[in-house]
Amino acid sequence: MTGKKLLLKALKERGVKYLFGYIGGAIMPVFDEMEKLGSFKFIMSRHEQGAAFMSQGLSRASLSTADPQVGVCMSTSGPGAMNLVTGIADAHMDSIPVIAITGQVATGVIATDAFQESDVVGVMMPICKQTYMPLHADEIEKTIHEGFYVATTGRGGPVVIDVPKDVQNEQVSDSYTFDQATFRPHLPGYFYSPTPEREPVQRAIELINKSERPVMFCGHGVINSNAGELLRQFAEKVNIPVAFTLHGISAMPADHPLSLGMMGMHGTVEANRAIMDADLLISFGMRFDDRVTGKLNEYAQNADVIHVEIDPSEIDKNVRTSVAINADVYRTLHVLLGDPMVGYKPRRRWLQKIEGFRRVMEEDLKTEIETGVGDDNKLLMKSIIAQLSDLTKGRDLIVSDVGQHQMMAARFYNYQTTNSWYASGGAGTMGCSLPMAIGVKLARPDERVWSISGDGGFQMNAQELGTIMEHNIDVKIIILNNGYLGMVRQWQTFFFDGCYAGTPMRSPDFKFLAQAYGIPHRKVEKLQDIAPALQEAIDHPGAMVLEFICDPAEVILPMVPSGGGFEDMIVSHPRKHNDNLGQEGEAA
Repeated sequence: MTGKKLLLKALKERGVKYLFGYIGGAIMPVFDEMEKLGSFKFIMSRHEQGAAFMSQGLSRASLSTADPQVGVCMSTSGPGAMNLVTGIADAHMDSIPVIAITGQVATGVIATDAFQESDVVGVMMPICKQTYMPLHADEIEKTIHEGFYVATTGRGGPVVIDVPKDVQNEQVSDSYTFDQATFRPHLPGYFYSPTPEREPVQRAIELINKSERPVMFCGHGVINSNAGELLRQFAEKVNIPVAFTLHGISAMPADHPLSLGMMGMHGTVEANRAIMDADLLISFGMRFDDRVTGKLNEYAQNADVIHVEIDPSEIDKNVRTSVAINADVYRTLHVLLGDPMVGYKPRRRWLQKIEGFRRVMEEDLKTEIETGVGDDNKLLMKSIIAQLSDLTKGRDLIVSDVGQHQMMAARFYNYQTTNSWYASGGAGTMGCSLPMAIGVKLARPDERVWSISGDGGFQMNAQELGTIMEHNIDVKIIILNNGYLGMVRQWQTFFFDGCYAGTPMRSPDFKFLAQAYGIPHRKVEKLQDIAPALQEAIDHPGAMVLEFICDPAEVILPMVPSGGGFEDMIVSHPRKHNDNLGQEGEAA
């Protein structure tokens, strides 16, 4: 049997149904065998980066289904593999299991600067969980199975397998054997401890029971371990409010009475102020990155910290913990829920204080959403997202790009479906939404999927309309077009005296672009047309592009200035532009 057959055999044994990618010389043997085998659905992206994000979407959306899958993308050597880099780095930052299989030049010409040769292993090593280059066909099957184990065990992440062309064609000896059922990876130094130890759990319970002003944090680890329902039950049992990281959104219903919404740089006033006043932070599956904490030396100075985290390298990295529980979030919540020492406390004064925090911006936001237009009568993104939420009852799957619109979608859609929000977080990759939405739709074909982008991010991977066209993938596409790179423009408004350098953007006529791919398009410029346009897309049996002409002056608030702390949080538009962060706008 050849290396290419063993590779595809291993993928089939791992339950792979879809392969995303783009063919080229160094990966042709695998593609040739794939076509003959007929066991996979090949989705040809129009750019290899698109294939990486499609793989992400499939992995992320399917993990909460009865048939979880790991997204697999393939490319040729050299430029093909290099075009995967951004999507792989993005998956690494956001802990998404993805398998990337790249063709490589033949072993005899490696390191000779052969045609389309790149050091894939060297480039990918810092931005993925593990890299492999099998040098003989009898290593391929073991490598694939080990790669899947590494990608999905503990903290998820991408694995890159670089396969030289001659190894793909090489025959294994007659004595070759491999038993997938009994195979166990040999990984010296890799320790996986999913079950929490009793002693730190007991100390955590003691801190929870004595706390008066606790706040619970829901991070991506809650989604990744399918622990959203357990988190909700635990929050209700102990009566503790919950703040969400960007990737924790949709772990539990957004309108739950104990939900504080998103925390951090563009988080809600109630989440950020509660954190600053808390005496205990209980963190589940998050890493205390800078967009969540702001200035570390001012962060939650009066609070004890309980950190539940599967990756030991994240514990005490940014925020010092009082109790560290290095374990799986689902298993830890299961233990906490079953412990008779964990009890309910009314916390009336604390919850009343939080209600006061909620009111700081409540009326202003309500007025903006109801008004729906800015000073020049162009549409407000907040209102569009809110109307989408109302029409869909918060039940649809939302795939956002990166920028202002991302924060709007995170804040103003009322998420009711578990694991229904997808975006690029740590890397903040513009252009991720459209290809990622393709993977999400393939993972959950019976649910409605919306790709939401700005005019800038949409054009970074607009070519994936071709993938949607070819495979008739029903993704509803929203372009929030304000003629600028909106988030950067907001920073320029607040901190650069309104000097809009490099942010104005002239775009093509999206109507003709959509029509070129056979996809219907509707442009919306009036407030009264928002709901009918959204309903038209809902009713249309296939993909549709909705373009909303939005107010470029709209901002997303609150905002914690870069390098600032939660005490510097801006809650109203500045009356004058000033680079002094302490004088920008009105602080909460």
